[in-house]
Amino acid sequence: MTSGGLLTRMRRLTTPAARVALPLALAAVSGTAAAATVLPDGFRDSTVVQRLDHPVGMAFLPDGRLLVVEQQSARMRLIVNGALSSTDPVAAIPDVQTAGAEQGLLGVAVDPGWPARPYLYVHCDMASAPAIRISRYTAGGDLAFTGDGHLTVDPVTRYDLLNDAPDSDPNHNGGTLRFGGDGMLYVSLGEDEQRCAAQDTVSLRGVILRLDVTRLPSGAGGPAPRSLITPPGNPFAAHPNPNARLVWALGLRNPFRFHVDPADGALFVADVGENDWEEIDRVPGGGHDYGWPAFEGPLATGASCANPIVPGDPPIHAYDRVGTTAAVIGGGVYRRPPGATAGFPAAYEGDYLFSDYYRGFLRRLKRSGSTWDLAPAVPGQPNATDWGTGFDEVSDYAVGPDGALWYVRESLFYTGNTGSIHRVVSTVPDTARPQPAFDFAPPRPTPARGAVALVWSLPAPAVVKLDIHDLFGRRVRRLVDDEAQSAGPHQRDWDGLDDDGRRVPPGLYLARLIAGGAAREHRIPLIR
Repeated sequence: MTSGGLLTRMRRLTTPAARVALPLALAAVSGTAAAATVLPDGFRDSTVVQRLDHPVGMAFLPDGRLLVVEQQSARMRLIVNGALSSTDPVAAIPDVQTAGAEQGLLGVAVDPGWPARPYLYVHCDMASAPAIRISRYTAGGDLAFTGDGHLTVDPVTRYDLLNDAPDSDPNHNGGTLRFGGDGMLYVSLGEDEQRCAAQDTVSLRGVILRLDVTRLPSGAGGPAPRSLITPPGNPFAAHPNPNARLVWALGLRNPFRFHVDPADGALFVADVGENDWEEIDRVPGGGHDYGWPAFEGPLATGASCANPIVPGDPPIHAYDRVGTTAAVIGGGVYRRPPGATAGFPAAYEGDYLFSDYYRGFLRRLKRSGSTWDLAPAVPGQPNATDWGTGFDEVSDYAVGPDGALWYVRESLFYTGNTGSIHRVVSTVPDTARPQPAFDFAPPRPTPARGAVALVWSLPAPAVVKLDIHDLFGRRVRRLVDDEAQSAGPHQRDWDGLDDDGRRVPPGLYLARLIAGGAAREHRIPLIR
């Protein structure tokens, strides 16, 4: 049995004796057959690609291609139409530390301006220094997917956003990169087994960062000046230390996986616990503190630190892991994408899914007002608590453009070259899902340099309003003002000017269309 997977990376048994005993105990069961996934009636699990070497994270391109990163080999691989790309691997990321079981190439994200901005971002531990690096690479190849879809990444294109997040201990590194609907890059960093550092906004430990990548120069270079990657609206913008100005949330232990709710931009953070509780935190905006090390889940630990510890926001959900080996893995909020062919039924819309790396369950939370509880069991569910079982060694999830729940199984029994990519699909027609009141097509071109076309179609006459907003929700331009429109197609072009006729700066904007009381939104990346 190897030690390279999340097996030791996510463990929380802290005594030397326990750390020795854990691998021996798991070795005793490693010869058993892998458990097949069990899902409710009307759902099916299918394998997409097999024989990957400790795949740990993934990210979809807008056209449906899937990037996967391997933790130990530090390779980036690409899945095109259900198979590995003709160019494989896409890249081998240099200077990645894999000596510690929690270290390696941990996360990947795709620039929201793809393919005009052909940038890929990675989260890794550095081999040349005890630090975590967040880097951008420039991709080449079939960027617009007009041919076989292959991509290439030359390591010399690397531009470092950060290369000095502490990695003094091989454990608790975080590992997720996701873009929000605001166009900002969110990054998770663990507290590096320095418990009180999670309450220090300047330490770059135990935090979620919010970074602006839109002003970075093209080509290789870095590390970026902190001022260049600090976005407006971060909660500690007035702090004298530039590290603090990057922080979006703090008080986390090891936020290995988090997801962004596309409906409202809230982050859902699966924070790995120590001895008693695994927790899920919802981050609705900047400046929230989630209490570690004073709290683990709902439990007050009695920890004291040089920095005052605030009580912290309570988790939306926590589960007891006393006496077990456990590590919570976030699955994200389910939002069915437009045009999905394998989407979940309407009853799942807005539900949060999460699993446990070691215990293999997949659970479902449903929101009622301000509370989140386990959803009622559905027919065929393996038991009253678990929506699914057999999800052992799963390290990442994403809702694909097809509406399926895709996931990365890092390995079988922590063995190399046994990793795989899967998708969970609904096999029942979704007759309960209401049809959209109208269709609002994606803006074109995207990103836009000049005018951008906004096209929609109404199934029946309706009163229509169309506004352009900036990232702070402020109206920039009103294109349609409560206009009565007939059924059928309509179009308005935005020329990049505000209501006063001034050209707006480059950045990410939001087109919000309201027709007959129903609203649709699309992002518009505006470049010069």
